[in-house]
Amino acid sequence: MLTPRRRENLERLLNPRSVCYIGGTFLEQTIRDNRNAGYEGDIWVVNPKLDSIAGLPCHRSIEELPGIPDAVFMGVNRMVTNATLPALDAAGVGGVICYAAGYSEIGGDGPALEDELKARASDLALVGPNCYGIENYLHGVKLLATSGSGHRVDRGCAFIGQSGSLCEAVTRNRRSSPLAYVISCGNQTILDMADYIDVLIDRPEITCFALFIEGLRDVSRFSEVALRALKAGKPIIAVKSGTSPLGATMAMSHTASLAGNDEHYQALFDRLGIIRVETPVELLETAKLVTYSGIPKGRRMVAFTCSGGDNEMIADLAAIHGLELPQPTAAQRESMKEHMQLYTSISNPLDFNTTNWARYDVLLPLFTKALEGDVDLGLAVFENRQDPTMPTGTRETAEAARDAGLAAGVPMAHACHLSENSNREDRELLQETGMAMLQGLRDAISAICKTCTFSERRAAVLARDHDDLLIHEAGPLTASIATLDEWQGKQALKAYGLPVPEGRVVNTASAAGAAEEIGFPVVLKVLSDTILHKTDVGGVALDLRDAQAVTTAAQDMKARLEIDRFLIEPMASRPVAELIIGVTRSDVFGPVLVIGAGGIFVELYKDATCLLLPAHEDDVRAAISSLKITRLLDGFRGGPKGDMNALVEAVMAVARYAQENRDTLAELDINPLFVLPEGQGVVAVDALIRKA
Repeated sequence: MLTPRRRENLERLLNPRSVCYIGGTFLEQTIRDNRNAGYEGDIWVVNPKLDSIAGLPCHRSIEELPGIPDAVFMGVNRMVTNATLPALDAAGVGGVICYAAGYSEIGGDGPALEDELKARASDLALVGPNCYGIENYLHGVKLLATSGSGHRVDRGCAFIGQSGSLCEAVTRNRRSSPLAYVISCGNQTILDMADYIDVLIDRPEITCFALFIEGLRDVSRFSEVALRALKAGKPIIAVKSGTSPLGATMAMSHTASLAGNDEHYQALFDRLGIIRVETPVELLETAKLVTYSGIPKGRRMVAFTCSGGDNEMIADLAAIHGLELPQPTAAQRESMKEHMQLYTSISNPLDFNTTNWARYDVLLPLFTKALEGDVDLGLAVFENRQDPTMPTGTRETAEAARDAGLAAGVPMAHACHLSENSNREDRELLQETGMAMLQGLRDAISAICKTCTFSERRAAVLARDHDDLLIHEAGPLTASIATLDEWQGKQALKAYGLPVPEGRVVNTASAAGAAEEIGFPVVLKVLSDTILHKTDVGGVALDLRDAQAVTTAAQDMKARLEIDRFLIEPMASRPVAELIIGVTRSDVFGPVLVIGAGGIFVELYKDATCLLLPAHEDDVRAAISSLKITRLLDGFRGGPKGDMNALVEAVMAVARYAQENRDTLAELDINPLFVLPEGQGVVAVDALIRKA
């Protein structure tokens, strides 16, 4: 939680005028790295036993320092860490990095010690514990437990990770990735990811945020900050670990994170326009594209190669990732011919032919002409030189692509097939002049696609009521859970607009008369708040066509189940498709809406998707369209189309009920929901609600 004082302290920590290291000789290399990085502020060391570390004199205590440090790195054990915090707070220190481990992530006495740490931190901007620290490449501040190899930058992404080891690995990358900060946030006892993002959003040097997420503690706070970043046009790019059952278990033990259901996180990312990638490499490449080439407005790409094989690979990858490759117009072809040989073809991707390799004077007008029209991004694909001293012509070819993009006003990127076929000198020169140098064709195409998608998603999200995008806290239920019987559940949902059959609650004596009033054929179901799956116990009788059949069915159920309470309803018409609409409860996200193929297909095909609440109608339509069962709703093999509008409204009715009952709703299940032919609506055949 960022109090006004803690926000001020975090600002100091992220741009310190003075730093202090508390610990022993293992800090020596970190201190030397800080001095070598060109940090211009004061550097102090506290150690009660040693005279000097890394050539700097040791002060015996915080009280003996010649000034008040903005940032402190504590490289001591957990007991000393906890004992030292009050002195740091009393001295007016800004922020403190707690390297020590052995807190809630280990169990035992760890959680109690972490509670003590939190109480003693007061308004300090406390990073960790159980973290590696912070690298600040904007100001040359190294407050990391290990020695990284990054260099100063004027702008770039803020990398924030819950894995200290990954953060350390990122500092050693050889991809010329634009890192402004690397922040290892550890257990997030005081500060979490959202706090760092919140403070850095408005800094012009920050181009985007790259996150390694194991789990989020406060989704409500994160959604607020993510929406701020979206408004500012600064993408959040995320790798989410713990996607498998084993991975989720390991994530929880690793940093005491609440790693929830992966589909729930995907719903959060979709909702807030967060770019999800699969690997740290893709994370860095996407951040590189955003920082140096910028964010394309759409997904129409023009590619340049000097190989027919490259053209085929680009076309294949573009199709997989949903990128469009608009073909040159007749006018473009005519203009491009003068720069091409007679035996070459003009297309997109364009094989500009090795005859034109390194001919800047030919390639610049050729590329510029190809980029005319409705184009969102240009991509040049060829191997770079590994040795920058070798005059292979790649620099001239790449510069022609870069300058064509500048001339046409189109973002331009370069990619090589193999990541090692690139050199730092060319990367840094070309990136600083406006063209991202991506490494690995598949990662490059994926980064391009997901960045293009961000632009589209951002526009859609910003067009909405932003209050409806935020996730509101809903903690775990503490009261006992009660189940509504089917009649009670259907009536509760009917009040919110869900179509349900016109049924009657009856006993054995009144069942036949009620059936005659409703009209045959009818369905008879046992009513009980303890029998959740009626078909499993023979508690459903279908297609009853006369009074005697109804009476017989009721008498049979009463004798077997010892229950004389039933729900009788008209037999539903044959549907176009059967769906399930459900609500499950997450301790992280609160109620989560689930839409999928229903009836007997629920477990067989697992064709389902989920949305967070509150739900928006556009997202409901998109979610339904993503299901395989949509082919039935669209009129599969000449069959009737389903009533899509009625289906969407039924889902929205359930969403409204779940949102208004979010503090008490434990579970909701409508299975099946019959979708009737277009214009005939939908009907909830069965309903289950469990509430606290």
